[in-house]
Amino acid sequence: MGKLSDAIFSAGNFVANKIQPPAVILLYHRVTSLAQDPQELAVSPANFDAQLQHLQADYNVLHADQFLYYLKRGKPLPKRSVLVTFDDGYADNCLEALPIMTAQATPALFYITTSKLNTNKEQWWDDLERVMLTGNTLPATLEITINGAAHQFNTATSSAITDTYYALQAILRFCSPDVIDQAMQYLYSWAGCGADGRPTHRMMTFDELRAMADSPYVHIGCHTHRHPAVGMLPYTQQLQEIGQSKEILESLLQEPMQHFSYPFGGRKFLGSKRYYNADSIKACKELGLQMVCANYYGQVHTWSNRFALPRILVRDWPIAEFKSRMERFFKL
Repeated sequence: MGKLSDAIFSAGNFVANKIQPPAVILLYHRVTSLAQDPQELAVSPANFDAQLQHLQADYNVLHADQFLYYLKRGKPLPKRSVLVTFDDGYADNCLEALPIMTAQATPALFYITTSKLNTNKEQWWDDLERVMLTGNTLPATLEITINGAAHQFNTATSSAITDTYYALQAILRFCSPDVIDQAMQYLYSWAGCGADGRPTHRMMTFDELRAMADSPYVHIGCHTHRHPAVGMLPYTQQLQEIGQSKEILESLLQEPMQHFSYPFGGRKFLGSKRYYNADSIKACKELGLQMVCANYYGQVHTWSNRFALPRILVRDWPIAEFKSRMERFFKL
């Protein structure tokens, strides 16, 4: 987001928060310690523990159903309300985040993408990192066709490989799942590596997911089957991607899914690339989903769109920075 957009959003949030105290939805992905984290998705267990302690001491942390209750009825949320959410369904959500949440008695809503559950395969952005950035001996040049477009990248040096990783990541996130799969198969062959993932980057097993769902501090929601930017897909494919994850989770957990979040979920105002669109909202409503989160900066009020709620992405912030940011979220 540019400086002008930042200023517009800040001014709008300031005015909105004067009219009605805001609530904030926090977005996490992982709680673990990694050797490298190019997407900055992991929060260390120590920082997560400190962050939850601060939320419990100074904020009103709501369960997902409590949050939905206020939104559906158009009632102002309690002052300093916070909803904690996680995207994707990494195994460390169960193994490392849940024990900390339980010790801190802090609830969270976990949005699960289903295609890699119970496998040793990684999500494609992690798989791309595994192929490109983990010490494989790579050819000096990469020539690859993605979605009909030919690309050539320099991969002769470590800095060039890193640049190529980020360039591919930016291209693939707006592609269909089938195109992403084809690109990854080509990259396995080009790099001379297999498709099996790292234990540190796997998704939950079915048993781990069921254990999560049994916790009184956990709500489960869906996050598509293969994690595409749904706004780039035709309506029928959006309905299938969202609906398939919903069906799988309902079958595994024997409970209805009311919650969903858009993969990537950023809000773009210009150009043809869309993380979600009006068809996405239509599909969510048709599938009976009740509360849907996006991933763009903003606070929640009674007038917020219940099918495209803003969230604040949490990085691996030490507690002093987390406290400062939380205060800013509620003052803007």
